Amino acid sequence: MKNFIQSLLLLIAVIVSTTGAQEEIYAKQGETITLVPASYPAQSYVYWYFEKKDGHQLAWLNPLGGKGFSDDEKWKNRLSLTGASLIINNIQKDIFGTFVCKISAGGHDSITAFKVIQVNVTEKSASPLLSGDRLRLTCSLGRGPQNTPVIYWLSPQGNREGNQGTVNIQASREHNGQWDCVVKKNGNEKKFPVSVTVVDLAPVPSHQYTSTDSSLTIPCSFISPVTWEQVKKKEIEEVQWQKFSSGTSPDQPQQLFSLDLEKFTWKKVQDKSKGLSPVYNIKNGNLSLTKSKATVEDRGRYTCSMKFKNGRTLETTVDVVVLEIIAHPKPELIYGQQVNLSCSTGEQLPNDMKLNWTSPKTSSSYILYPTHITVPEVGKEDNGKWGCELWQGGNKLTSDEILLKIEPRLSVWMLVIICSAAVILLLLLVLAFIHYRRRKQKMRLLRHRLCQCKNPKPKGFYRT
Repeated sequence: MKNFIQSLLLLIAVIVSTTGAQEEIYAKQGETITLVPASYPAQSYVYWYFEKKDGHQLAWLNPLGGKGFSDDEKWKNRLSLTGASLIINNIQKDIFGTFVCKISAGGHDSITAFKVIQVNVTEKSASPLLSGDRLRLTCSLGRGPQNTPVIYWLSPQGNREGNQGTVNIQASREHNGQWDCVVKKNGNEKKFPVSVTVVDLAPVPSHQYTSTDSSLTIPCSFISPVTWEQVKKKEIEEVQWQKFSSGTSPDQPQQLFSLDLEKFTWKKVQDKSKGLSPVYNIKNGNLSLTKSKATVEDRGRYTCSMKFKNGRTLETTVDVVVLEIIAHPKPELIYGQQVNLSCSTGEQLPNDMKLNWTSPKTSSSYILYPTHITVPEVGKEDNGKWGCELWQGGNKLTSDEILLKIEPRLSVWMLVIICSAAVILLLLLVLAFIHYRRRKQKMRLLRHRLCQCKNPKPKGFYRT
């Protein structure tokens, strides 16, 4: 019987090699694979063999549902059957090879062979990577087929990378995530995923636009899903925020905040934050700065940086642009006065940016310039909110508003004040008159009391 099985397997191998009917399965060590025969008629007997010199039988199944598996130790707890399909769990290096399925039904036998080929996928670089490190990935076959399949890598963005299954590039934030080794042959392909972690800061917009009427957030955070534990593995030394104000030397930035890596708390390096404060969820990798209401003092270039012991520095830079409306001489005016409204970011606008004005009235009795408005004589219709919007192409970047209060020449409050002053003056006069009358009456009473004698003697000296 043993010699018969050996002869049968040798015959199968010859037939497969000459007809090319052998099915190729690509798998990674430790993976679970399922071998599915081409057909499975009812009331059939199923036999699975592993192609070795002794033609070792792995599993069998009869029409009544009875089944059995090899008692060899290396196959123990690795084999199962679902119908005629053979499931192999945790496949190891020594059991890659050819598996043969024989199905007997009604006196006819059908044979299907599966050649399971090992795929070796490795990341040769130290994980996690720091942006700028070398990323090395390899994908190769074990005992390969006669016709080698196409092997290549897909980056997390879906781009085809590598040469003959090898990737050797400088890592950056775009390389963080899942890479797939693709083995493709005869229109069929299988992917083998590899997770790559690159420690870097998330990309931020080069400019952050806000106004004196809005809040301010200056972003800085890790790329997802990088954690502090992974960052610490790269021997981080310092995390800080710096500001470069316009007109200052690039070599002399203002040190705003420094992160205590032991306590995970921010420290003010200099009291020049102007109300800016770091966010609270530092442990989530968010290092951003926030402020409830921006001011023109917030204009400038901000840098969030992380320094490591190997001399490498990761940083993001954001230019904060603050839009502001100013009313000259003031926003509180009287009918007929002139007012100039200017809108500016503090610097000359690029050619692709423009300002749009909004006013509380529909008429256009004002004079409009690119960056300011002149109203020669304000009136009742000019009272209210005036707005200025900063646009780039078809996108509104930010906007600001100012409230003009226009009062009549003799307003109701002015009448109230005048009438109140007149009443107060009248009351003062009445009080002064009453005080004068009372004093005069007191003087009369005093003289009457001094003249009560019938024969008063005159004072002084008399001649005798």
